[in-house]
Amino acid sequence: MHRLLRSASRRLCCLTVATMLGSAGAHGEADSDLRGVTLCLDPAAVQVTFEAVPPERVAQARPQLEAALTQRLTTALEQDGVRSERRPSCTGQVGQTRMQISVRYLDPRSYIGYGQNTYSYTVSLKVNGAGAAATRQKRGFSAGWSELYSETGTRRPFEAIITEWGEELARDLTAVWRRDNPSLPERLIRPGPLRSTLLAAMVVIMLISSVVLVRLLRRGQSRSTG
Repeated sequence: MHRLLRSASRRLCCLTVATMLGSAGAHGEADSDLRGVTLCLDPAAVQVTFEAVPPERVAQARPQLEAALTQRLTTALEQDGVRSERRPSCTGQVGQTRMQISVRYLDPRSYIGYGQNTYSYTVSLKVNGAGAAATRQKRGFSAGWSELYSETGTRRPFEAIITEWGEELARDLTAVWRRDNPSLPERLIRPGPLRSTLLAAMVVIMLISSVVLVRLLRRGQSRSTG
């Protein structure tokens, strides 16, 4: 009897955790700060881990996800002009970029009511920002997505869904980097100190030009009448 109660309690706990995972979503972009950060990519930029997933599925999914997500991340950075570099290792470097994926198979014997082909997965993307450890400010970038996914209900493998979310987070990263590192034309059209200074300088130049022009006209008129 005690064994049955412990088993039921374990399953209830598992279902609670699974529900919590299913309610999570993308987060973290608003608090990110990538001013002046050059992103650092290395061979470990994309990391995939599995739990309770059959070995034959892992052998298929791991290389597929690593290749697809590396390509999506690299393409997003290149297309949006994000400043980045490649190194043999970015460990401890400012701008270290990590996309981490975790996939867990929900065994229906423990996760009652979820069917045969249900997985929980988490996709996260983080960048180590300058001065984060020293100033304790919210520097860098952090965003992620977690949910439960049934292959039976959608008829799409989890590899495809995770790849799409990885690309979505990569686009979030590039948007934040562009926001924090605007080009000169973008800085000129944004309200701020630079725009105010340039506008003031333009007004001064126009005033000086007007004064000079008036003096030249008067001098020309005096010469013609003399």
